[in-house]
Amino acid sequence: MKTEVYNAGVSFRISAMGYRALCHAIRSVPGVVGLTRHRTSFWSSEGICAEFSFRNHDFIIEIDQWDGALWVMTKNGQCLPEEMQILRDAVDQTGAELGFLGRLWQRFVAGSFI
Repeated sequence: MKTEVYNAGVSFRISAMGYRALCHAIRSVPGVVGLTRHRTSFWSSEGICAEFSFRNHDFIIEIDQWDGALWVMTKNGQCLPEEMQILRDAVDQTGAELGFLGRLWQRFVAGSFI
């Protein structure tokens, strides 16, 4: 799984990871504080579903209303390439670990885990 960058240093998109796994990946980054999750209803016009701070900058996680993908972005649109790269690396690493565990589980269920 790879993150998709559309506005380098400002945002990235994750289409193949769940919300809880994304929050877990972000929490694992040293220096991330105050990850607060918000409940958003299906009919809500507010897309923000989480907020956190990293290196004294504010970030948000939003749900794409078109396809349900998750976006991580700077809250004020500021370009922070180093911080965004660190967050992306953590998300990619967690996605790789989850993918590996998923493949192991599929092999176990299929009986080919020997």
